[in-house]
Amino acid sequence: MYYLEFGVGSKCSIANASGYSPESLLIQNAKIIKGDLNHVILTGVNREYEEVISALKADFKSYESSVYKGNMFVDSYKIGHGILKAIRSRDVFALFPIIARNGVENFRLVSKDKKDLEEIIERVGNKNVVESQIMEKVSVAQVIAENQLQYASPSLYGLTDREIDTLKVAIYSGYYEWPRKNGLGEISSGNGASKVTTLYHIRNAEKKILESIFRKNAR
Repeated sequence: MYYLEFGVGSKCSIANASGYSPESLLIQNAKIIKGDLNHVILTGVNREYEEVISALKADFKSYESSVYKGNMFVDSYKIGHGILKAIRSRDVFALFPIIARNGVENFRLVSKDKKDLEEIIERVGNKNVVESQIMEKVSVAQVIAENQLQYASPSLYGLTDREIDTLKVAIYSGYYEWPRKNGLGEISSGNGASKVTTLYHIRNAEKKILESIFRKNAR
């Protein structure tokens, strides 16, 4: 499995709007509707709201926005710049969220075929400026675990940064494998905390994740 991360500096209104936002704008989902029209759902912190929305409108055909618990949510239909088309043209998986910060949109893709990723970069570069790119060979488990904990958890499960860091150490040290490779002592050492504190963070994080999953399934 190959992992590609690339940053695009384009005329996209989301990239431009991220320059006004104090934190990253997260594109939670995006799909092509027809032609150059994309359906995009994004989130961000509710600060500098007016400036961010004003910049976003440049590409928007229509949108709805709302604010909840200090975050803004935007459901929009916007004109695309060929990046989604390039990605959808090959057999690859796009990892969400797409992250826009400091005027650059950062995309992350995985594929079994390195050539597919290289062709996407070439196609994107024909219409946009590719500011950076990193490609490496990774395991599926590594990609999924990193993406779930680093990007999905705060919005889906309400985990604190400390809980996320503790879970990462636990996962990568083999705490959840059977038989268990490392226990609380090793995790505590790697996380700079006592065993009691480490166990507290693990149990609290597990509780939040399970409660979130069962609440969703119960609806």
